[in-house]
Amino acid sequence: MHNFTESTPVDSSVKIIIVHIETWEFECCAPLPIVGEQSAWMLSPVAGSTWYSGSRHGYENIDVTAGTVLSIRLERGEFVEHGTGNWGQVPGSTDYVRVEMCPRHFRDTRSLVAGHRGWMEIAVVVELAITTTPCAPFR
Repeated sequence: MHNFTESTPVDSSVKIIIVHIETWEFECCAPLPIVGEQSAWMLSPVAGSTWYSGSRHGYENIDVTAGTVLSIRLERGEFVEHGTGNWGQVPGSTDYVRVEMCPRHFRDTRSLVAGHRGWMEIAVVVELAITTTPCAPFR
């Protein structure tokens, strides 16, 4: 029998959601999430998932949802060149690296070498503890 006594960093009455944020949001101007600090995003449900897509751009009439950042993972993928300068992600190559703070800059196609496979960051995945209800996920 297990007795889990480790405390959590947030009140148990909050809702924990997963927010997927594309790297260009941070390259542009989005504030960097930091574990333990507040972060706010306009959310839209990801079809067929319980995740949300987070943005600071492009959504009209969507309220900002704020909460405490519980964890941050960099979503990475392996890429291979399909013709000159045309890179595609290798199917099944997505992985996640846990970090305490989101970097400001990410590797992109300019970091890849022609004729070789290479890895680059695709998105940032944030676990966010919220006290409000975001829009319902698609079913």
